[in-house]
Amino acid sequence: MSDVLEALVGYVLIAGGRAVSAPPPGAIVELPPRKTQRGREQDTFFALIVPAGKTHQPAPFYEGLVRYAADLYFRAGGSVTSGLRDVLNAINQQLLDHTANTGNKAEIGMAAVVLRGAEIYLAKAGATLCALKQTDDFTTLPADLSDALNSDPFNLGTSTHPDVRLARYEVASGDALCLADLNLARIEPVALEAALAKGNLPNVIEGIKALAPAQIQAMIIEFVSTDTPDPVLPPSRPVSTAAPSSGVLVTSVSKPPKRPTGTIRIPLTPSTPAKQTLTLPTQEGTVEASEGDEDTTPPTEGAPTLLSRIGSAAGWFGGGLSRAVDRLLPEPTEDGSPRLPVMFAAALAIAVPVLIVFVIVALRLSQFDMTQFEQQVQEVLKAAEQARVIALADVPNARAAWMEVLRRVEGVEIASGRTGDPELLKVRAEAQGILDQFDKVTRRTPVALRNFGTGAVMSDPIIRGGADVYTLDRASSAIYRDTLNPNSVALITRNAQPVVQRGQSVGAFSVRQIIDMAWVSEGGTQRANVLAALDTQGLLITYSPTFAPATAQRLPGADLWGDPVAMYVWRGNLYLLDPTENQIWRYRPVGNSYPNPPETYFEPDDRPDLSLGVDLAIDTAGNVYVLFADGLLGKYNGGTPLKFVYTEMPDGGAPRSAAAMFLDADSPLPAIYVVDPKDQSVYQITLSGAFRYRFRAADGAMFSGVTSVFVTGNTVYVAAGSVLYSFSLNDLTGG
Repeated sequence: MSDVLEALVGYVLIAGGRAVSAPPPGAIVELPPRKTQRGREQDTFFALIVPAGKTHQPAPFYEGLVRYAADLYFRAGGSVTSGLRDVLNAINQQLLDHTANTGNKAEIGMAAVVLRGAEIYLAKAGATLCALKQTDDFTTLPADLSDALNSDPFNLGTSTHPDVRLARYEVASGDALCLADLNLARIEPVALEAALAKGNLPNVIEGIKALAPAQIQAMIIEFVSTDTPDPVLPPSRPVSTAAPSSGVLVTSVSKPPKRPTGTIRIPLTPSTPAKQTLTLPTQEGTVEASEGDEDTTPPTEGAPTLLSRIGSAAGWFGGGLSRAVDRLLPEPTEDGSPRLPVMFAAALAIAVPVLIVFVIVALRLSQFDMTQFEQQVQEVLKAAEQARVIALADVPNARAAWMEVLRRVEGVEIASGRTGDPELLKVRAEAQGILDQFDKVTRRTPVALRNFGTGAVMSDPIIRGGADVYTLDRASSAIYRDTLNPNSVALITRNAQPVVQRGQSVGAFSVRQIIDMAWVSEGGTQRANVLAALDTQGLLITYSPTFAPATAQRLPGADLWGDPVAMYVWRGNLYLLDPTENQIWRYRPVGNSYPNPPETYFEPDDRPDLSLGVDLAIDTAGNVYVLFADGLLGKYNGGTPLKFVYTEMPDGGAPRSAAAMFLDADSPLPAIYVVDPKDQSVYQITLSGAFRYRFRAADGAMFSGVTSVFVTGNTVYVAAGSVLYSFSLNDLTGG
């Protein structure tokens, strides 16, 4: 078996027995970009997205999704399988967001493959099927194709937890892989295996063509050794509508230059297809695309072709170079012999043609790139003009139009690799501003105070005295203390050594996994104004920057706990939220310790369902607020439930999810801040549940993985992933 393989790729696209002379809109083959994550340099990414469900989207919708998937794979780190899983999960979230924002449900099936050396890694979800033919084996995913048409495919876009199936195979030269929609299941497995065993890509496609039903979208990949010659393909031919089952060859095939892996797509003919509207097959519907026919119309007089313009430019350059040489070189001697040295003349004779060819190629590539990019920009500008015609009072249609504009901007930037075009930036800002207006989003520009490095999961920021900053890294169970510059939004010190961490000896104890931390101004600790942290064994660790090192005491009654997830200190009392036991445990201080077992906040026979509880807080009146993972908030006093209802929320209900909360009781306008990781937002609401703000980062990626929030004065601190951010509320409060 060869250590390194290349791939030849072909496509079959049939709709109602008619051929579409282009790959399916959701198909892509992508080589690594120049800047890619380490470990991805030798990967080739293949993907096929097919429409599914009862509704369908325009073809550019699927094109944008699959381009986004390829870009995400090469930007993501980790193993190949984790990268593929992350891609499908991200696509699923994009679809859910699209449905939530537009009310237009979008479902797809998706299959993605990575070729690395002589191995392939495959991931699929929804209405897609995969078939791999090897020398002595035939494998399909799922294993039984016969049930695929009658069972629920669990399409992407239908659940927050997609059903992603993964597989890994070793392949050899001559093996063939087919990715397709569910119509592949209409082909008998024995016949499908025989078609994939034809020996080379043209024969394989001919075999699929002969078996294909009236509708199918498929990508066929043949794995070949690096010395395999390029295939010679028969010309594609139209399909008679009287015999739709005969199939059609619609394919782009390529073989890359000599490199470890790689596949690019090169059209079979140089003709420019004329556009015709055609419907592509879906599982339960259709989607519009365009069919290409050969265009033999000569160029219009007065509109020179690209090639003629390049020729004119080359002629101008050559003439200018000739005139420059005539001026610079000396005249011949009287006897006619040249004054120019022979070696220099020979070098010049070689260099000039090479330089001219270089300029021609550069002009050709530059002109093509600019023409294509500018055309795409103009299409975005036209879409924006059309969106402006729709009144903003017509929220559903205006929202859909501006979301399409935003998707087009992102599609052009991803396809071209250009992210700083002034016109696109202006349109993006306009579209985002209008969508934010609909969604009641207030954009902030966070400042990154500190990045704790790869693998860190920061949470629970606490700021004391306007200078000390404490953050908990849940991945390593370590607490860091840094120092703020009071005159600027920056840190003066960044301490690499945690003040408390897993495995550290504190007195007679060894720290384990830290659950949560809080600031204790008074209560059952040896010192006032200290940071307190709780670990899973019931150890309460306290740290004072003035009286280091840390101290610890074991809380009695920890054997009563189930699995506490959060702690809060109010008037010296220590409260622990325990979703497993549907209980809040309360420790009362006696002197400098908590010597007694905990009390139960709720009566044993009257406990609410706290199974989704993630955080708690207590206001100055003693009301206890419990935040749940589904975004809801519960309010209790003395164990008795109180009414708490969100009002005026952007989506008419609660946040989509919740990870943490912060109760800002010291503000002139007390508020609760709720962190919504799915929405990548931080909500500010009143203590009665009225909506005030929905904060998102100007760069949406900043709040990806947001975990927690802390507010002091007019400054909000947000932990997201490995980074601690801050942003200001001065412009909103007049501070």
